[in-house]
Amino acid sequence: MHARKIGLALSAGAAVLWAVPAVGQEGPSLTIGGTTYTKWLWGTNRDGGALYNFTTVPGEGYGDNGQGTELELLIDAKLSRQVEVKARLHSRFNQNQWTNYGGFGGTYDPTQGPGQCIGGSCGEYDPRSNQYVKLRGAQVILTPGYTWIDSATIGSNDFGQFDPFVIGRIRYIDRDNAQGLLFQGSALGRKLTWDVTRISLPRLWAGYNYSTGSYVVQDAAYGVQVRYAPSPAFDAGGLFTYTNDVEIDARDPSWDNGRSLRPRFRNGVGGLKLAYHGPVDISAAGYYSDANTFSGLDVPATFGGINGYSPIPLGHHTDFSAKVDLVWRDPIPGLVINLQYFNIGAEYVAMMAARREVDVLLTEGHDAAWAFPGPTNAAYGVFQGNPTRIGYGGWSGQAQQLPTINIDNEFTDFDEPMAETVIGWHGVTLKPVLNLMPWQLSVEYSYIGYNTNWQAWGSPGKNFQNPVYPGTELDTGVGHNWRSAYAPFSDRITQIVALRAKTVIDVGRGIDANAGVKFISETDKRMNDARYLPYNPDGTPHYYCGPAGSNGTFGDPPLCDDPAAQYTTSSYYSNPGTPGQWKNFDSLADDDRKLTYWAFSLGAGYQLFDDLYASLTYIKYLADLEDGNTAFQAYNLHEMASGKHDKNQLILNMKYILAGVEFGFEGQYNFGTFKPDFGTGFTPVAADATTAANYHVPLGSLGFSNRYGGWNSMADRDFQNWRLKAFMKAAF
Repeated sequence: MHARKIGLALSAGAAVLWAVPAVGQEGPSLTIGGTTYTKWLWGTNRDGGALYNFTTVPGEGYGDNGQGTELELLIDAKLSRQVEVKARLHSRFNQNQWTNYGGFGGTYDPTQGPGQCIGGSCGEYDPRSNQYVKLRGAQVILTPGYTWIDSATIGSNDFGQFDPFVIGRIRYIDRDNAQGLLFQGSALGRKLTWDVTRISLPRLWAGYNYSTGSYVVQDAAYGVQVRYAPSPAFDAGGLFTYTNDVEIDARDPSWDNGRSLRPRFRNGVGGLKLAYHGPVDISAAGYYSDANTFSGLDVPATFGGINGYSPIPLGHHTDFSAKVDLVWRDPIPGLVINLQYFNIGAEYVAMMAARREVDVLLTEGHDAAWAFPGPTNAAYGVFQGNPTRIGYGGWSGQAQQLPTINIDNEFTDFDEPMAETVIGWHGVTLKPVLNLMPWQLSVEYSYIGYNTNWQAWGSPGKNFQNPVYPGTELDTGVGHNWRSAYAPFSDRITQIVALRAKTVIDVGRGIDANAGVKFISETDKRMNDARYLPYNPDGTPHYYCGPAGSNGTFGDPPLCDDPAAQYTTSSYYSNPGTPGQWKNFDSLADDDRKLTYWAFSLGAGYQLFDDLYASLTYIKYLADLEDGNTAFQAYNLHEMASGKHDKNQLILNMKYILAGVEFGFEGQYNFGTFKPDFGTGFTPVAADATTAANYHVPLGSLGFSNRYGGWNSMADRDFQNWRLKAFMKAAF
C-alpha cells in the first residue's frame, strides 16, 4: 500500500512538471533525480545475515553473501534566489536481499518486539528487511543577502565545515542524517568567516554506553568557528563546541513549575589553528577538552571490569591534543618534504569528533588487514560461537587515524577503509615524496610513543579491575584493534617505515605500476613494575599496598597497616585449577609484546578497453609476534596470536562505465598460515571430541583451555578465503 501511494505521488508530480511550461532562471523550479545501487557479495565464510560484511550492532546482522538493491531519490526545489529546499528518499540497505521478495513473511512477533533480525528473517514488519523508503537529508537553505549572514541551513547537514578534532563529518551512509541549525557569515571581503551551529545529539552513540539516555529531545552540541585570513600567506582560526546530554531529574519534589533537568554528560572542546603559506608551509593546531560523566541515572562510577565498552571514559577528564605540520616544496626540483609532530592526549574527549572517513595524521598507521586480536580477525574468538566477521583478510589498505575512541567501522565491506583510534599517540612522522617523472617515490618514518603508557591505569594502588577507562577489546594480536586505546598496563613504542613507488610503463595504453614495502617494530612491556606481579615465584599470591579501599582479598598476615589498603592482581590472573594447565604469572616478561612486521606489495593496472579498467595487486604480510604467554592469555578474552603469521592477498579490481551506469568489482583470494608459539611453563593437552566439535579443531590436536574456558589451539593453521563484491550504480 505504501509503495503504491509513493508511486502515485511521484507519477502525479511528474505529470505536473510535464504540464508546467519552462520558466526563467529566476522562477521556482523542481528537479528530481536519483540513483539505484545494486550490490552482490559472495564469500566462503558463507554468512548471509545482511548486505554488509561487518557490524558490531546487536541484531543488525552481517554477511559476505547476498544480493540487494537500494533506491535513492534526490529532490531539489528552488523557490527563489534566496530559498532552496533539498531532500532525499532513500531505501535502507541492510537486509533487503533479493531473496526477501519485498520483505513478505518472516517471524516477527509484535508481542515480543523486533528482537533479532538476521538475513531478513523478521520479514515485512521490520524496517531492517521490509525494503522501506526513508526520508533523509531534508534541509532548507536560506541566502537572504544580508551583510551579516551569508546563509542559514535548517535541517540536515553533514557538518563537514568544521574541524575533525572537534566536530567531524558524519559517515557517508548517514551523510546528512544529522539535523541541526547552521548559520554562516563573512566580513572584510570574506577575509573573516564564521560558522555557528546547534546539532541535535545522535541518541545512538553520543554518550556513555553509546547512548544519550532516555530523555533525548533536548540533547545537543553547540559549535562556533571563526577563521581570519588577512592575506594568502597567513590564516588563523578558533573554534569551540559544547555538548550537553541531560535527563529529567527524578529527585525534583514538585512538578508544579515543570520538571527540572540534571546533566548526564557534558563536554567542552576548544581549538586554535594557525597557518603560514610560503616556500615552507607551516600549520599548527592545539585543542583542549573537558569531559564529565555524572554518575547516577544509568551511568556508573567505574566500568567494573577491564574490558568496558563506551565511547568515553567515566568521570571528569581534561587533556590537550596538538599537531604541527611542515611542508617544504622543491628544496630540490620535484621533492616535497612532509614533517608532522602530533600529541593526542590520553584523556582527550571530543564527542562530536570525526569517527570515520578522514585521516588526521600523516602516518600510514597500521594495516587494515589486521583488525581484530585473533589470527582470523575474530574478536573473542577464543570462545566457541565467535567466528570472524570481516574475514581473514580484514579490510583493505591502511587504517585511517581518528582522534576519538568512538570509532565507527559499522556497516562496512572489506573493500572500504578501516578507521583506528589515535587517542594517546605521541610522536613524529617524516615523509619525503619525490616526483621524478614518470616515477613517484615516497618514504615514511614514524616514531610513536603513547600517553597511555602507565601502570594500573595510571592510578597505582587502586583496584585495577575497576577502571574509569573503557578497555574495549583491549590491545592484543598483530594489529592495533581499531578502538583499543586503553589497557591497564602499558609500556609501548611503535616505529613504522614505509617505502612506496609508482610509475607508468610505456606499453600499449600505459601500465600503471606500483610497489611498496612496510616495516613495523612494536614493543609493549605492559606490566613493568614488580610490585604488581600476581604471584610470587612459589605460586603464592603477591600483594602490594595502596590507598585505603577494598580489593576483596588479603594476605595473611596483612602486608599493610590497613588491610583495606592491600591489593593483588592475582584476583584477575588466577592460578590454574590443574597444575601445569598454564604458567603462573610470576615474571614481568609473561605479558611482554614484541612485533616484527613486514608487508610487501606489487600491483599493476591497465585500461583494457575504452570503458573497462582492471588492476591486479599482490600483498604479502609477515608478522613475527610475541604477545605474552599462557600466564597472560591475551587478557583471558582473545585467541592467543603469538607465533609466526604469513598472510597473502591477491586482489583483482575492475571498473566498467557505460553512459549513466557504473560497474565495480573487487575479488580477493586471501591465504596464509599461522604457526603458534605460546612459550613454556605449561602442559599442552589433546582436544577431546567435545572440544574438537565446539572449537572446530582437529581431534587430538594440542592446545590448552584458559581461565574463562576458551580453547587456544597450538596446531599449525592454514587459511584460505575467497570473497568478492560487485556493484552497479545507475544515475538518473
